[in-house]
Amino acid sequence: MVKTLTILFVLMITSVVQAQALAIRTTETECTPNGGCRQLIGTGACAYVGDIESRSVFLTAAHNVNQAKTIHVGYNGQWWGARVVHKQYESNVDYAIIETQSIKATKCFKVAEAYPAHGVDAVAYGYSNGVYNLRSLRAKIRVTRSGRYFSKVVAKGDSGGPILVNGQVVGIISGHDYQQTIYTDGVLIRRQLIQIYGRLPQCGCEPLIVEETPETPPADTTDLTALQGELNKLRAEIDKLNKTQIPVWIVGADGKPVAKQTYPLGDPIKLRFKAVNK
Repeated sequence: MVKTLTILFVLMITSVVQAQALAIRTTETECTPNGGCRQLIGTGACAYVGDIESRSVFLTAAHNVNQAKTIHVGYNGQWWGARVVHKQYESNVDYAIIETQSIKATKCFKVAEAYPAHGVDAVAYGYSNGVYNLRSLRAKIRVTRSGRYFSKVVAKGDSGGPILVNGQVVGIISGHDYQQTIYTDGVLIRRQLIQIYGRLPQCGCEPLIVEETPETPPADTTDLTALQGELNKLRAEIDKLNKTQIPVWIVGADGKPVAKQTYPLGDPIKLRFKAVNK
């Protein structure tokens, strides 16, 4: 029961906190010349940027979905089927716009309308620690003649995740060159979103800046009430176990009980034997 409750708690917290930086899962089929095929499962990250009518819109890396047979976005304890609306995968441009049915999330990212300056603080989010463990990495924006970069190196599973400056998406992670992280500029993606939809997707709220420790934002009230009920039941069970006494009877040679001692559950049972001379 404790294990089940722990999993439930993790799913609930991650679904609320990670309503902006979400995990994606893809499948694709790889076949060999001799006719054998196998299914490959890939994972990465994406950024939720709001809704258009009854659809939710996300940004990710194009290489995450380039050969994908199926695409799913993880939110609220389930995987939502997604489709690619637009992707560009060439040179230093590596991003895709994908959609699911509306996930009814209340928080979303805004896409920056200006390029970040050299040396400003930034934070990158991804799922290199697993699809239920959002990872944050803080560093600086580095501007060189060849482009803009995130000054720390991300890991496998972070691809497609957002890079934020002042809470807005300035880029989508595409990879690294072993010295810094390469990303696609948010300004370019913003223009494409407007070109496709005629406006930017919205979630009807100001975006929440995801904190270094993603467990701090409050969960949905209904979910918290249900979780509190389960926790109360668990506490009652633990209290009952703490009060449980284990009876130990001392039985004589004739098989009749001669003494009784009780021990709290979990305490060691101590037995003392007295030597008897025959």
